[in-house]
Amino acid sequence: MKRIALLVAPALLTVVFAANAGTLNDGNWSPSGCGTLSEAPAVDSSNVDAINKSISAVNEWQKQVQSYDECMIKEANADTAAIANSANAQQTRYREASQKINAEAAAGREKFSGQSSSPGISNPGMVNPGMNNPGSGMGGQGY
Repeated sequence: MKRIALLVAPALLTVVFAANAGTLNDGNWSPSGCGTLSEAPAVDSSNVDAINKSISAVNEWQKQVQSYDECMIKEANADTAAIANSANAQQTRYREASQKINAEAAAGREKFSGQSSSPGISNPGMVNPGMNNPGSGMGGQGY
């Protein structure tokens, strides 16, 4: 049952975050659901009426920028969470697979521990040195 939950959780997270996911293209991330950020308006300070209109345009543009920024942050956070959750789920699967295979190897080793001439049992302490601590390059901390 635990294994089913681990497989379902990343799928649910993908569905939840898919609506907010940005895009990554050649190493550049951009939000996908925030629209486009408009160019800043030009400020005309030639007379009082022109500067007042310019200030109104700047104020409106700043509201648009704030909305865009909030949307972008929301998407970036959703993508970050989705990536971290997916990476952690993969690490969990690899660790569980490692534990399972090490337990099977230990059981096999135990079964034949009285027979010293069995091939592959010459060093019973090292079942599979590469899988004894999967993810050790990351310090086991996940993402």
